[in-house]
Amino acid sequence: MVKLALYLSLIASFVMLFKAPWIAALVYSIVSVMQPQYIWFWAFEDFSVFKFSAVITILAWIWHAFQGNIRWEVYKSGQFKGVLGLAIIFHLSNALTPFESYFSLVSGDLVVSNFTTIAIMYFFVLPLINQETTIKFFGFMYIFVTVYYAYWANDHYLSANWAQFNQGRLMGPALSPYTDGNVTSIVLTSGLGFVMFGARYFPNKWLKYGLLLTIPFIWHALILFASRGALLSAAAVTLFFAMQVKSKSLNILMGVGFVAMLVYQGGMLTQRTSNTVEQAQTESGDKPLNPRLVSWSVGIDIVQEYPLLGAGPQRFQYASRLLFPGKSPHVAHNTFLNFAANTGIFAGLIYLSFFWVSWKQFKFVRKRVVTNSTFDYINMSCMAGLVGYFTGALFLDLIIFEPFYFLLLLITANYYLAKRSTGEDIIKEQPVPPKRMPGQVHRAGKAVA
Repeated sequence: MVKLALYLSLIASFVMLFKAPWIAALVYSIVSVMQPQYIWFWAFEDFSVFKFSAVITILAWIWHAFQGNIRWEVYKSGQFKGVLGLAIIFHLSNALTPFESYFSLVSGDLVVSNFTTIAIMYFFVLPLINQETTIKFFGFMYIFVTVYYAYWANDHYLSANWAQFNQGRLMGPALSPYTDGNVTSIVLTSGLGFVMFGARYFPNKWLKYGLLLTIPFIWHALILFASRGALLSAAAVTLFFAMQVKSKSLNILMGVGFVAMLVYQGGMLTQRTSNTVEQAQTESGDKPLNPRLVSWSVGIDIVQEYPLLGAGPQRFQYASRLLFPGKSPHVAHNTFLNFAANTGIFAGLIYLSFFWVSWKQFKFVRKRVVTNSTFDYINMSCMAGLVGYFTGALFLDLIIFEPFYFLLLLITANYYLAKRSTGEDIIKEQPVPPKRMPGQVHRAGKAVA
């Protein structure tokens, strides 16, 4: 069944690339964000669905560029410029680094290659999301991904598949970018907003209540992954939802449900925190210290040593062992410090700018579109996803995290579509009328004294 759906979707994206190029972009986005080849590995075998969907997307872009259907202004967005700038910095940092990456499971060259692929496909996918009806399907896609991963997690628990658990914590799909349960948790929290705001957006009561009933299963999946960062991420998304939706009953329902989850999960989180702290010892004595704090300290020191281009992509651990031996064997445990320590402070600032630019786009769309319209739904959901991502990224290394770049892409596309819909771009494109000089009256474009 999965294999049939795979081939049908690829065939549809190829057949429709001339009339509906967004289908190719949608299929690629599903493959990129969901990573289905690791979930249903038996159905994919040796078939590279990622490469095939990427090629179809590029062909769709080329065809529509020749047809004059590409709106080039989307490339002026701060997010696109930031992704392009990071790609350039990654290559420079990797070429000029004084460190090797022997102590890392993932080589620096692979990180640079993966990020370059993200930047290239960002370029091709962004302008293909070019209609209001199109962005709906991208929002629905993230609902599907979030709900499926919630089902996937709960299914392992209910079927007692303890082989998928490690020391009581559920792990992500094996060999995938989401193998670490902490990372899989952020996939859920970055998509949680699409489900929450979807319960308000959809007029169908069955669908509305169905999404509301899905939320406890998402929260339970977070309990199974037992990620403290994801817990804070989910809290941030829930708080963002409550601040944006002026519905007392809905907010009370969300709040009570989330507090119930906290009570249920509190024991596990307390035990994990105690175990983590006890395993880390300071050099000066037996006083325990959280290893994340030590990693952050090392990251700041590396930034001070190599502020321009950093120690090199994926060189954090190797550089920390050479520069600060015995201080910390861990990774950065913070995405900003990962960017800044590995590839320089400018890369770190670009990373932070993604939130600022997206927030400005969010505020622009929020003020100008109809409440609970498609533009409003996508705008709210993407911003909620970014709030969840940046909260989780305070404690995790999430540089190569496809859902993050998808959220940047979708909120950008939604911003330009909403801008066009409200006529803001037309107003700016109109020529400014010449200033009237004293004693002159303008009539039909002519100045009369």
